[in-house]
Amino acid sequence: MELELLSDLFYGPACVLNGAKLDDDELIRASHEAFTGRPFCVVRHWMLLDVMLPTSQEQEVKMQGLKPCVLYAQATVYDSLGELKRDDSLLSDYERDFDSCIFESKDVVYILGGRGARKHVSFPALQALSAFGNAGRGAYLRS
Repeated sequence: MELELLSDLFYGPACVLNGAKLDDDELIRASHEAFTGRPFCVVRHWMLLDVMLPTSQEQEVKMQGLKPCVLYAQATVYDSLGELKRDDSLLSDYERDFDSCIFESKDVVYILGGRGARKHVSFPALQALSAFGNAGRGAYLRS
């Protein structure tokens, strides 16, 4: 079952989105200037995942001022906190804000480099992804 959920997540249809067109060094430099004093992470090969939550969980997320959307990135380019290494995958916490090539979770700003995608996923698919490999720093699955 988990394999089927992940297969659909990774290979099923998605809406293509464009992120920042700068190269890695330019993204890192611009992010240091723009997000002084705030944790940020530059990523590539990313997907925004609109999570279909049960009503009670969705209300809980919204009461925190967040949206039921997370970022999955296959490749970390730079992590200002130094927790993730280059090319680590990550799964963010729920979305606080999204604008163009900047995805902000509760605690971290993510700069989206290159092309990415957006799709809807079930909560079980998100749980399967969280259990798969290096799931990054997301906190939304904690009970």
